Amino acid sequence: MASRRQVRQAAVQLLYARTASPKEQGGPELWELINDRAGLNYDRARIKILNHLQQGREAAAAKFLSLLTDSATAILAADPSEKLARDLKTHAAAESKWAERCGNLSRLLKADTGGWRRELHSLLPDSDTLRKQREALLPRTEPFPPAQHQALQEISAKLHTYDERVRMVHFPANYPDQRDLDHLHRLSSEMQTLEEEVVKLANQVESSVIEIDELIDQTVDNFDINRLSKVDLAILRLAVWEILKAPEIDTAVSINEAVDLARSFSGEDSASFVNGILDKIAKT
Repeated sequence: MASRRQVRQAAVQLLYARTASPKEQGGPELWELINDRAGLNYDRARIKILNHLQQGREAAAAKFLSLLTDSATAILAADPSEKLARDLKTHAAAESKWAERCGNLSRLLKADTGGWRRELHSLLPDSDTLRKQREALLPRTEPFPPAQHQALQEISAKLHTYDERVRMVHFPANYPDQRDLDHLHRLSSEMQTLEEEVVKLANQVESSVIEIDELIDQTVDNFDINRLSKVDLAILRLAVWEILKAPEIDTAVSINEAVDLARSFSGEDSASFVNGILDKIAKT
């Protein structure tokens, strides 16, 4: 569950984004930024689950390659041009490489050099590409002797199962009842709840923005509100809304949290400025 500070910090970011880019109204990139820490935890969890669900894939990829070696004569008979042989060899290499990359993910995560997340986001869709390639190749092996063709079908089916498990990790929302994904579902729900709370709070602030801005403008001596930093303005709007419209929140708490946010986003000068403005408003 998101803390009050997380909600208010995200609300400031959303209010700022809406002011700076009214057309975008805070798109996916903003929520990736807001959920950065939660997103990191989410992807770390995906790697752990992926490694668990892909146990044995490297051995399956090796068996696929071994079957192709044993079927060299049948492959050449099925396609004397050797194109099938080249395509199968290329695919077998890609299968082995994917399994190797998947195994390396945990080491990249442990090293925490930053490349692990990019590799994860590349690896997940690559599994689907392998599946499509495999599906296209299998019909071309039908002329093989029955035993060899059956063996290739069986190992391909096993690799298909691994691919489906990758899809579960890639699109966990499509598998709400899968117990292996419970942790991902919980993390995703927390991020969604945060977004809903933040949007609701930002909308409440904006519904009273004319009244809020008039009060801020009256309080800022000899200074046009339009010259205020958009971040400082977002912080002030949120705090003033709480002072005016949320009596259940102690005014001192709203001011202290706003000052803390200003210090975090902009530094000590902004923190002092925000504190002075809100102190005057609270005393009116």
